[in-house]
Amino acid sequence: MKKLGFGLSILIASSALFSCGEKTTSKYPGYDKVEEGMFVKYFNKNKEGRAVAVGDVLTASMQYGTEDTTIFDTQVNGQPVQLRADSAKYEGDFLGIFLQMNEGDSVSVIVNANDFFLKTAQMPQAPDFIDSNSMLYFTIGLNKVQSLDELQAEAKVKNSELEGQEGVILDQYLAENGITVAPTESGLIFISKVEGSGKQAETNKKVKVNYAGMLLNGTYFDTSIEDVAKEQGMHNPQRTYGPFEFQLGLGQVIPGWDEGIAMLKEGGKARLIIPSNLGYGANPRPGGVIQPFSTLIFDVELIEVID
Repeated sequence: MKKLGFGLSILIASSALFSCGEKTTSKYPGYDKVEEGMFVKYFNKNKEGRAVAVGDVLTASMQYGTEDTTIFDTQVNGQPVQLRADSAKYEGDFLGIFLQMNEGDSVSVIVNANDFFLKTAQMPQAPDFIDSNSMLYFTIGLNKVQSLDELQAEAKVKNSELEGQEGVILDQYLAENGITVAPTESGLIFISKVEGSGKQAETNKKVKVNYAGMLLNGTYFDTSIEDVAKEQGMHNPQRTYGPFEFQLGLGQVIPGWDEGIAMLKEGGKARLIIPSNLGYGANPRPGGVIQPFSTLIFDVELIEVID
């Protein structure tokens, strides 16, 4: 199969129920027609697994595409999908298969591509490479079934563990890199690289800042500098690179930025080591690079203070 980058964000909010009518032989060998426009084949049926109920949160591996093109694959994306089980939206809605599954099941589902993109995904139109009469092939492995309360309790335990580990990991990073700069009262570590000679950044004034952000392990997650983006293999040709502009001290950025940028003059450069209480805390960022309770590093340059 050819591979195309096409997101699966439409799955995060909903799942569906399909009718439990009598299975009939389909035109697709090995598949059963379970209702009009939906064909199903089980690879594994785990009768002992937990059954899915409406409202459950499901964690699943998934691949889908046409006969010759892979559109989405969690193995390539690096993360399983999570979705909520819900009632059917229309006959032939492939998401309905979930309410007929148990934890540990794996299944292949064939549905009409146009119906999926227009009705399930609620897109204004199907992608250009999709024929309205073509079929989509889904391969699904249902890894975990949880109630919302169970999911939240699990996240609370995991976050507690990560929060406890953050200080240990930061101390190790500082020791390995010979960093002895004392943190500010809030916990920010400000390491001056170039002393600026222009105007001092001040609360309520607009500032323009170039930056490159990374994790303690050196993984870059964002930058305003195009050359850095290219060097790190994260260049986005659709993005306009250049200094980031914001009003200082008003909470338009994470607290570590408001504090750190205020310590610079125009032309000044610094490295900000920002613990999670001054960053994103328990909230992971989209894309999965920044996990809960992650200490962040930003190399910043104050380009301009706007009066």
